[in-house]
Amino acid sequence: MEFPWPDIQQITVALLVFLRISAMLFLLPVLGHQLVPAQVKVGLIVLLTLLIYPLVQDKVTLIPLEPIAFAAIALQEILIAGALAMFAQLTFTAAQFAGQIMSFQMGMTVANVFDPVTRSQQSVISQLSITLAMLLWVSAGAHHIFLYAMIDSFTLFPIDQPWHFPGLMALTDAAANMFVLSLKIAAPIMLLLFFVYIALGLVSRAVPQIQVFFVSFPLTVGLGLLTFGLGMPAFIYLMSDAFTALSGQVPLFLRHLSGV
Repeated sequence: MEFPWPDIQQITVALLVFLRISAMLFLLPVLGHQLVPAQVKVGLIVLLTLLIYPLVQDKVTLIPLEPIAFAAIALQEILIAGALAMFAQLTFTAAQFAGQIMSFQMGMTVANVFDPVTRSQQSVISQLSITLAMLLWVSAGAHHIFLYAMIDSFTLFPIDQPWHFPGLMALTDAAANMFVLSLKIAAPIMLLLFFVYIALGLVSRAVPQIQVFFVSFPLTVGLGLLTFGLGMPAFIYLMSDAFTALSGQVPLFLRHLSGV
């Protein structure tokens, strides 16, 4: 029994599907983390390509085989995957930025550790916030949201679909929401330590003999960590709500980008 060999168009479509899936998977949080073995990533990419390709092969128009035109389409697939993954990365950036704000308020900016993901120095509170965000990402099933979005993206925004740039405004809205989410997470510590610094300033003026600097450091660190621990339910609620909202933001972004 002879099996029909795929023609050049089928190979081209499969390659473009592979590019979108691989770029998105490598850029997603948790799944694209450096601690995930490369064999697992490659195996998942190949499996998803084999599963998704039969669903989209009949919906793709004729792909031009000229090198420049094909390179432009391939670049567009990578950019689409990067835009989808950016929604998740912005949510994690909100947790990281909130940790930086809290560390600055607590006076722990000098206690930095090396982050192998960003290859930069990050504060301890920021690392703790990112770790908690990763656990919430898995527990909230946000990785399932992006796997579904990856499959639906080939229907909502097919291969070689022209871009509608007003749809990119959804990314700017997501970036603006990142700062709002960061401030919501860090607000309890910022407010508490604001009044603590005012009280310490009054004490320094009333009793100049007291070395406020040596008193303030253990006080701000202790109160900051206590407030962060007591505010953990709020952190869980805000991050889980942000991850759940991605299920509506990502399909809406694809519809706007395709002009629907």
